[in-house]
Amino acid sequence: MDITDKAYGCLIGGAIGDALGAPVEGWTYKQIKDEYGTVEDFKHYYMPYANTEPGAVTSETTMRQLVGLAIVKKGGRISPPDFGEVLCDHLNPDRVWISEEIALRKLSAGMNPWETGTGAVPDNKMTSAVTPIGIVNAGNPTQAYQDGYVIASVVQDGHYRHATATVAAGIAEAVSPGATIESVLATMIDHACGVVARAIDLAMGIAQESDSVDDLIVSLYDDFLDWRWPPVNWNREKYNTGKVFSANTLEVLPVSMAILSVSESDVNRSIVNGVTYGRDSDAVGSLIGSITGTLHGASSIREDWKMKCERANREFFEELEGDADADFRSMARRLIEVLKHERSRARERTDLLDEMLAD
Repeated sequence: MDITDKAYGCLIGGAIGDALGAPVEGWTYKQIKDEYGTVEDFKHYYMPYANTEPGAVTSETTMRQLVGLAIVKKGGRISPPDFGEVLCDHLNPDRVWISEEIALRKLSAGMNPWETGTGAVPDNKMTSAVTPIGIVNAGNPTQAYQDGYVIASVVQDGHYRHATATVAAGIAEAVSPGATIESVLATMIDHACGVVARAIDLAMGIAQESDSVDDLIVSLYDDFLDWRWPPVNWNREKYNTGKVFSANTLEVLPVSMAILSVSESDVNRSIVNGVTYGRDSDAVGSLIGSITGTLHGASSIREDWKMKCERANREFFEELEGDADADFRSMARRLIEVLKHERSRARERTDLLDEMLAD
Protein backbone atom coordinates (compact mmCIF):
# COMPACT_ATOMS: atom_id res chain seq x y z
CA MET A 1 0.00 0.00 0.00
CA ASP A 2 1.30 3.44 -0.98
CA ILE A 3 -0.38 5.81 1.45
CA THR A 4 0.81 8.89 -0.46
CA ASP A 5 -0.88 7.50 -3.57
CA LYS A 6 -4.04 7.07 -1.52
CA ALA A 7 -3.91 10.64 -0.24
CA TYR A 8 -3.27 11.94 -3.74
CA GLY A 9 -6.12 9.77 -5.02
CA CYS A 10 -8.41 11.38 -2.45
CA LEU A 11 -7.57 14.91 -3.58
CA ILE A 12 -7.24 14.44 -7.33
CA GLY A 13 -10.18 12.02 -7.47
CA GLY A 14 -12.39 14.56 -5.73
CA ALA A 15 -11.16 17.35 -8.00
CA ILE A 16 -11.81 15.30 -11.15
CA GLY A 17 -15.34 14.39 -10.08
CA ASP A 18 -15.96 18.05 -9.28
CA ALA A 19 -14.66 19.29 -12.64
CA LEU A 20 -16.48 16.59 -14.65
CA GLY A 21 -19.76 17.31 -12.88
CA ALA A 22 -19.68 21.11 -13.01
CA PRO A 23 -20.84 21.50 -16.66
CA VAL A 24 -23.98 19.43 -16.02
CA GLU A 25 -24.82 20.66 -12.53
CA GLY A 26 -28.58 21.09 -12.30
CA TRP A 27 -29.29 18.69 -15.16
CA THR A 28 -31.45 15.64 -14.63
CA TYR A 29 -30.22 12.14 -15.36
CA LYS A 30 -32.42 12.03 -18.46
CA GLN A 31 -31.06 15.33 -19.80
CA ILE A 32 -27.48 14.10 -19.43
CA LYS A 33 -28.25 10.76 -21.09
CA ASP A 34 -30.02 12.48 -24.00
CA GLU A 35 -27.23 15.02 -24.56
CA TYR A 36 -24.04 13.06 -23.81
CA GLY A 37 -24.88 9.51 -22.83
CA THR A 38 -22.26 9.77 -20.09
CA VAL A 39 -19.89 12.58 -19.12
CA GLU A 40 -16.33 11.31 -19.49
CA ASP A 41 -14.45 14.42 -20.65
CA PHE A 42 -13.98 17.87 -19.15
CA LYS A 43 -16.10 20.61 -20.71
CA HIS A 44 -16.50 24.37 -20.50
CA TYR A 45 -19.23 25.47 -18.12
CA TYR A 46 -20.82 28.56 -16.62
CA MET A 47 -20.54 29.24 -12.91
CA PRO A 48 -20.27 32.66 -11.28
CA TYR A 49 -17.85 31.49 -8.59
CA ALA A 50 -15.32 29.39 -10.49
CA ASN A 51 -12.85 29.32 -13.36
CA THR A 52 -14.91 27.70 -16.13
CA GLU A 53 -12.12 26.17 -18.20
CA PRO A 54 -12.39 22.40 -18.81
CA GLY A 55 -10.93 20.60 -15.81
CA ALA A 56 -11.19 23.57 -13.45
CA VAL A 57 -12.67 22.88 -10.03
CA THR A 58 -15.52 24.53 -8.15
CA SER A 59 -16.22 25.34 -4.50
CA GLU A 60 -16.22 21.68 -3.38
CA THR A 61 -12.53 21.34 -4.17
CA THR A 62 -11.73 24.89 -3.07
CA MET A 63 -13.00 24.10 0.42
CA ARG A 64 -11.27 20.71 0.46
CA GLN A 65 -7.90 22.28 -0.27
CA LEU A 66 -8.49 24.84 2.47
CA VAL A 67 -9.18 22.06 4.96
CA GLY A 68 -5.94 20.39 3.87
CA LEU A 69 -4.05 23.67 4.16
CA ALA A 70 -5.35 24.19 7.70
CA ILE A 71 -4.13 20.70 8.68
CA VAL A 72 -0.71 21.35 7.14
CA LYS A 73 -0.34 24.72 8.85
CA LYS A 74 -1.37 23.24 12.21
CA GLY A 75 0.80 20.17 11.74
CA GLY A 76 -1.98 17.90 12.98
CA ARG A 77 -5.67 17.63 13.73
CA ILE A 78 -7.50 20.94 13.57
CA SER A 79 -10.24 22.78 15.44
CA PRO A 80 -12.65 25.47 14.16
CA PRO A 81 -10.28 28.34 15.08
CA ASP A 82 -7.53 26.73 12.97
CA PHE A 83 -9.86 26.34 10.01
CA GLY A 84 -11.39 29.77 10.51
CA GLU A 85 -7.97 31.41 10.44
CA VAL A 86 -7.11 29.75 7.13
CA LEU A 87 -10.45 30.80 5.64
CA CYS A 88 -9.85 34.41 6.65
CA ASP A 89 -6.31 34.38 5.25
CA HIS A 90 -6.80 32.38 2.05
CA LEU A 91 -10.42 32.06 0.95
CA ASN A 92 -11.38 34.01 -2.15
CA PRO A 93 -15.15 34.57 -1.76
CA ASP A 94 -15.51 34.63 -5.53
CA ARG A 95 -14.67 30.92 -5.61
CA VAL A 96 -17.40 29.69 -3.28
CA TRP A 97 -21.16 29.66 -2.87
CA ILE A 98 -23.20 31.88 -0.57
CA SER A 99 -22.98 29.67 2.53
CA GLU A 100 -19.18 29.77 2.58
CA GLU A 101 -19.16 33.50 1.82
CA ILE A 102 -21.52 34.11 4.75
CA ALA A 103 -19.25 32.07 7.04
CA LEU A 104 -16.27 34.13 5.90
CA ARG A 105 -18.10 37.38 6.61
CA LYS A 106 -19.01 36.15 10.09
CA LEU A 107 -15.42 35.15 10.78
CA SER A 108 -14.12 38.47 9.46
CA ALA A 109 -16.53 40.26 11.79
CA GLY A 110 -15.00 38.44 14.76
CA MET A 111 -17.70 35.81 15.33
CA ASN A 112 -16.68 32.65 17.22
CA PRO A 113 -15.67 30.05 14.56
CA TRP A 114 -17.37 27.34 16.60
CA GLU A 115 -20.68 29.06 15.84
CA THR A 116 -20.37 30.58 12.36
CA GLY A 117 -22.27 27.66 10.81
CA THR A 118 -25.33 28.24 12.99
CA GLY A 119 -28.37 28.91 10.83
CA ALA A 120 -26.38 28.32 7.65
CA VAL A 121 -28.00 27.98 4.24
CA PRO A 122 -28.38 24.21 3.56
CA ASP A 123 -25.32 23.21 1.57
CA ASN A 124 -23.07 20.23 0.95
CA LYS A 125 -19.70 21.84 0.13
CA MET A 126 -18.13 20.79 3.42
CA THR A 127 -19.53 17.28 3.05
CA SER A 128 -17.23 16.54 0.12
CA ALA A 129 -14.50 18.89 1.40
CA VAL A 130 -13.95 17.18 4.76
CA THR A 131 -11.90 14.30 3.34
CA PRO A 132 -8.45 15.51 4.56
CA ILE A 133 -9.85 15.10 8.08
CA GLY A 134 -10.19 11.39 7.31
CA ILE A 135 -6.60 11.20 6.07
CA VAL A 136 -5.09 12.79 9.18
CA ASN A 137 -7.22 10.38 11.26
CA ALA A 138 -6.27 7.34 9.18
CA GLY A 139 -7.38 4.10 10.81
CA ASN A 140 -9.53 5.89 13.39
CA PRO A 141 -13.01 6.46 11.91
CA THR A 142 -14.53 7.39 15.26
CA GLN A 143 -12.06 10.23 15.82
CA ALA A 144 -12.47 11.27 12.18
CA TYR A 145 -16.24 11.48 12.69
CA GLN A 146 -15.82 13.66 15.75
CA ASP A 147 -13.30 15.96 14.06
CA GLY A 148 -15.44 16.18 10.93
CA TYR A 149 -18.50 17.11 12.95
CA VAL A 150 -16.60 19.83 14.80
CA ILE A 151 -14.97 21.33 11.70
CA ALA A 152 -18.29 21.36 9.85
CA SER A 153 -19.62 23.76 12.50
CA VAL A 154 -17.69 26.56 10.80
CA VAL A 155 -19.94 26.36 7.73
CA GLN A 156 -22.82 23.96 8.44
CA ASP A 157 -25.60 23.38 10.94
CA GLY A 158 -27.83 20.52 12.07
CA HIS A 159 -27.81 17.16 10.31
CA TYR A 160 -25.58 18.54 7.56
CA ARG A 161 -22.72 18.36 10.08
CA HIS A 162 -23.54 14.73 10.81
CA ALA A 163 -23.39 13.88 7.09
CA THR A 164 -20.02 15.60 6.79
CA ALA A 165 -18.72 13.63 9.77
CA THR A 166 -19.89 10.38 8.17
CA VAL A 167 -17.72 11.11 5.12
CA ALA A 168 -14.67 11.78 7.32
CA ALA A 169 -15.16 8.39 8.98
CA GLY A 170 -15.38 6.67 5.60
CA ILE A 171 -12.12 8.23 4.40
CA ALA A 172 -10.35 7.19 7.61
CA GLU A 173 -11.30 3.61 6.73
CA ALA A 174 -10.56 3.94 3.00
CA VAL A 175 -6.98 5.07 3.63
CA SER A 176 -6.31 2.05 5.86
CA PRO A 177 -4.57 -1.16 4.72
CA GLY A 178 -6.96 -3.85 3.54
CA ALA A 179 -9.92 -1.50 3.13
CA THR A 180 -12.57 -2.43 0.56
CA ILE A 181 -15.57 -0.59 -0.76
CA GLU A 182 -17.68 -2.85 1.43
CA SER A 183 -15.69 -1.95 4.56
CA VAL A 184 -15.81 1.75 3.71
CA LEU A 185 -19.58 1.76 3.21
CA ALA A 186 -20.05 -0.32 6.38
CA THR A 187 -17.94 2.18 8.33
CA MET A 188 -20.01 5.07 7.02
CA ILE A 189 -23.23 3.28 7.92
CA ASP A 190 -21.90 2.57 11.42
CA HIS A 191 -20.91 6.24 11.77
CA ALA A 192 -24.23 7.79 10.83
CA CYS A 193 -27.09 8.89 13.03
CA GLY A 194 -30.55 10.36 12.97
CA VAL A 195 -32.06 11.43 9.70
CA VAL A 196 -28.70 10.91 7.95
CA ALA A 197 -28.73 7.23 8.90
CA ARG A 198 -32.33 6.95 7.72
CA ALA A 199 -31.52 8.54 4.35
CA ILE A 200 -28.53 6.20 3.87
CA ASP A 201 -30.69 3.19 4.76
CA LEU A 202 -33.30 4.18 2.19
CA ALA A 203 -30.78 4.70 -0.62
CA MET A 204 -28.80 1.54 0.15
CA GLY A 205 -32.03 -0.48 0.21
CA ILE A 206 -32.81 0.76 -3.27
CA ALA A 207 -29.29 -0.14 -4.39
CA GLN A 208 -29.69 -3.71 -3.14
CA GLU A 209 -32.75 -4.15 -5.34
CA SER A 210 -31.19 -2.58 -8.47
CA ASP A 211 -29.72 -4.66 -11.30
CA SER A 212 -27.52 -1.90 -12.76
CA VAL A 213 -26.38 1.67 -12.24
CA ASP A 214 -29.00 2.92 -14.71
CA ASP A 215 -31.70 1.00 -12.87
CA LEU A 216 -30.47 2.41 -9.55
CA ILE A 217 -30.48 6.01 -10.73
CA VAL A 218 -33.99 5.75 -12.16
CA SER A 219 -35.19 4.20 -8.90
CA LEU A 220 -33.49 6.92 -6.85
CA TYR A 221 -35.33 9.57 -8.84
CA ASP A 222 -38.62 7.69 -8.45
CA ASP A 223 -38.41 6.47 -4.87
CA PHE A 224 -35.74 8.35 -2.94
CA LEU A 225 -36.16 12.08 -3.57
CA ASP A 226 -38.86 13.39 -1.28
CA TRP A 227 -40.07 16.35 0.71
CA ARG A 228 -37.32 16.15 3.35
CA TRP A 229 -34.43 17.56 1.32
CA PRO A 230 -35.79 20.28 -1.01
CA PRO A 231 -36.47 23.43 1.06
CA VAL A 232 -39.45 24.70 -0.95
CA ASN A 233 -41.38 24.26 -4.19
CA TRP A 234 -40.52 20.61 -4.82
CA ASN A 235 -40.57 19.62 -8.48
CA ARG A 236 -39.21 16.19 -9.39
CA GLU A 237 -38.13 17.35 -12.85
CA LYS A 238 -36.16 20.36 -11.63
CA TYR A 239 -32.96 20.63 -9.67
CA ASN A 240 -33.95 24.05 -8.45
CA THR A 241 -36.91 26.36 -8.61
CA GLY A 242 -36.12 30.03 -8.73
CA LYS A 243 -32.90 30.43 -6.76
CA VAL A 244 -33.43 27.66 -4.21
CA PHE A 245 -31.33 24.54 -4.73
CA SER A 246 -33.04 21.29 -3.88
CA ALA A 247 -29.97 19.09 -3.49
CA ASN A 248 -28.12 18.87 -0.20
CA THR A 249 -26.31 16.40 2.03
CA LEU A 250 -29.40 14.28 2.67
CA GLU A 251 -29.43 13.55 -1.04
CA VAL A 252 -25.77 13.75 -2.08
CA LEU A 253 -24.31 11.48 0.62
CA PRO A 254 -26.80 8.57 0.37
CA VAL A 255 -26.90 8.75 -3.43
CA SER A 256 -23.10 8.65 -3.62
CA MET A 257 -22.97 5.64 -1.32
CA ALA A 258 -25.65 3.81 -3.31
CA ILE A 259 -23.84 4.43 -6.61
CA LEU A 260 -20.55 3.26 -5.09
CA SER A 261 -22.19 0.04 -3.94
CA VAL A 262 -23.15 -0.97 -7.50
CA SER A 263 -20.13 0.38 -9.43
CA GLU A 264 -17.96 -2.76 -9.06
CA SER A 265 -15.01 -0.97 -7.41
CA ASP A 266 -13.93 0.73 -10.65
CA VAL A 267 -12.76 4.21 -9.65
CA ASN A 268 -13.11 5.77 -13.11
CA ARG A 269 -16.51 4.23 -13.80
CA SER A 270 -17.71 5.18 -10.33
CA ILE A 271 -16.89 8.85 -10.93
CA VAL A 272 -18.66 8.82 -14.31
CA ASN A 273 -21.69 7.11 -12.77
CA GLY A 274 -21.84 9.77 -10.05
CA VAL A 275 -21.67 12.64 -12.53
CA THR A 276 -24.26 10.98 -14.78
CA TYR A 277 -26.70 10.94 -11.86
CA GLY A 278 -27.09 14.69 -12.42
CA ARG A 279 -28.66 17.23 -10.08
CA ASP A 280 -25.80 18.34 -7.79
CA SER A 281 -23.50 16.42 -10.10
CA ASP A 282 -20.24 18.11 -9.12
CA ALA A 283 -20.86 17.31 -5.43
CA VAL A 284 -21.78 13.67 -6.15
CA GLY A 285 -18.86 13.24 -8.54
CA SER A 286 -16.47 14.91 -6.11
CA LEU A 287 -17.54 12.79 -3.15
CA ILE A 288 -17.38 9.54 -5.11
CA GLY A 289 -14.03 10.53 -6.61
CA SER A 290 -12.58 11.25 -3.18
CA ILE A 291 -13.76 7.96 -1.66
CA THR A 292 -12.74 5.68 -4.54
CA GLY A 293 -9.54 7.68 -5.13
CA THR A 294 -8.57 7.12 -1.50
CA LEU A 295 -9.47 3.45 -1.62
CA HIS A 296 -7.67 2.58 -4.87
CA GLY A 297 -5.06 5.35 -5.08
CA ALA A 298 -4.36 7.95 -7.73
CA SER A 299 -2.51 5.36 -9.80
CA SER A 300 -5.89 3.79 -10.61
CA ILE A 301 -7.31 7.04 -12.03
CA ARG A 302 -7.11 7.91 -15.73
CA GLU A 303 -3.85 9.65 -16.53
CA ASP A 304 -5.43 12.13 -18.95
CA TRP A 305 -7.90 13.24 -16.28
CA LYS A 306 -5.14 13.81 -13.73
CA MET A 307 -2.92 15.71 -16.16
CA LYS A 308 -5.71 17.98 -17.43
CA CYS A 309 -7.10 18.66 -13.95
CA GLU A 310 -3.70 19.54 -12.48
CA ARG A 311 -2.94 21.84 -15.41
CA ALA A 312 -6.34 23.57 -15.39
CA ASN A 313 -6.00 24.55 -11.72
CA ARG A 314 -2.53 26.10 -11.62
CA GLU A 315 -4.04 29.56 -11.20
CA PHE A 316 -6.09 28.31 -8.25
CA PHE A 317 -3.03 26.95 -6.45
CA GLU A 318 -1.00 30.07 -7.16
CA GLU A 319 -3.80 32.14 -5.63
CA LEU A 320 -4.33 29.78 -2.69
CA GLU A 321 -0.74 29.27 -1.63
CA GLY A 322 1.34 31.77 -3.58
CA ASP A 323 3.37 28.86 -4.93
CA ALA A 324 3.50 28.14 -8.65
CA ASP A 325 4.66 24.58 -7.90
CA ALA A 326 1.80 23.70 -5.55
CA ASP A 327 -0.73 21.15 -6.78
CA PHE A 328 -2.91 18.29 -5.57
CA ARG A 329 0.06 15.91 -5.39
CA SER A 330 2.15 18.25 -3.23
CA MET A 331 -0.76 18.71 -0.82
CA ALA A 332 -1.04 14.93 -0.54
CA ARG A 333 2.64 14.64 0.37
CA ARG A 334 2.29 17.33 3.03
CA LEU A 335 -0.74 15.60 4.55
CA ILE A 336 1.26 12.39 4.89
CA GLU A 337 4.04 14.32 6.65
CA VAL A 338 1.40 15.56 9.09
CA LEU A 339 0.22 11.98 9.56
CA LYS A 340 3.78 11.06 10.56
CA HIS A 341 3.64 13.75 13.25
CA GLU A 342 0.35 12.28 14.44
CA ARG A 343 2.08 8.89 14.72
CA SER A 344 4.80 10.44 16.90
CA ARG A 345 2.18 12.01 19.15
CA ALA A 346 0.36 8.69 19.44
CA ARG A 347 3.57 6.97 20.48
CA GLU A 348 4.27 9.64 23.08
CA ARG A 349 0.81 9.13 24.54
CA THR A 350 1.30 5.36 24.54
CA ASP A 351 4.55 5.80 26.43
CA LEU A 352 2.81 8.09 28.91
CA LEU A 353 -0.02 5.60 29.43
CA ASP A 354 2.48 2.79 29.91
CA GLU A 355 4.14 4.85 32.63
CA MET A 356 0.85 5.78 34.27
CA LEU A 357 -0.51 2.24 34.20
CA ALA A 358 2.68 0.39 35.09
CA ASP A 359 2.16 -2.34 37.67
